[in-house]
Amino acid sequence: MYKEVAFDPCCLHSFEYYSLLKQQFGFDKGRYVAADRRAWAQEAMAAVKQAELSVIREQSIKNYLNKLPRSRDSDEFLLAPDRPKNDHRLWPAWINSQIQVRPFDVTISESADEGRLDINSINEGHPEWGIPASLSTPRTAEAIVDAVRGLLRLSTEITLIDPYFRLADNQTFSKFLFALQSTSVRSICVVSTIASADPQRVYQREYLSINGRGVGLEWVVAPDQFFHDRYLLTDAGAVRAGHGFMSDVVKGTHADQLNINLISIDEVQRTQQSLKTLLDEGKATRITIV
Repeated sequence: MYKEVAFDPCCLHSFEYYSLLKQQFGFDKGRYVAADRRAWAQEAMAAVKQAELSVIREQSIKNYLNKLPRSRDSDEFLLAPDRPKNDHRLWPAWINSQIQVRPFDVTISESADEGRLDINSINEGHPEWGIPASLSTPRTAEAIVDAVRGLLRLSTEITLIDPYFRLADNQTFSKFLFALQSTSVRSICVVSTIASADPQRVYQREYLSINGRGVGLEWVVAPDQFFHDRYLLTDAGAVRAGHGFMSDVVKGTHADQLNINLISIDEVQRTQQSLKTLLDEGKATRITIV
């Protein structure tokens, strides 16, 4: 549900693209501009200075670009941690080098060729652009992990909150841990109400061979009914899962589908604060497994 977008900075000579940038990117929008902020801002500034914009519009864009390299907020820009950071070539050369790492989900350019989207394609609802606020997916381990794979590759730290998520015999967790091996995620904290009798032994038996990168794993046993909603929270984004992240057999009912929703940064911060308070007050058990 999260997309990496390559955005040609020269587009900012048109105010429509600036509006698109401000309105359609960020933590709770499900997409980020993939770029080195400083280099991107410099190239965009050169394009703005050559454009014939009104004084007010030009100053608005310039103010934004001047602040962009210094911004530390969860805003419109995020370069995935596995992408090269110190490549300051002009954008056409930059994108050619970056697609060697991994193709982008969407590329925005004024020339809508080679699969790129321009503002008209986006306004007309091009299918590659849209990100649903809610996504329904089968409750299989593969489908659940696939639904959040885009978020995983943007992240370095993960908290999974699900009262009924168990450590032993968990197909979703096996697929999840396997998927993390090709990301830059350093650690995962699982918050559940289910405590394993011997979590270290369970981990060594079922997951040690999967976790070749040694991704850190912490298990927090929370009291019953403290958390109701199920969350996947990361430093890059967050989703809520209706039935939780455990896979289930197909029963021919409405519950065969898992509904996953984007959530706001405010909800994420409230949830993180609740977890912090729970731990600070000693009302949950924290187990370091890896």
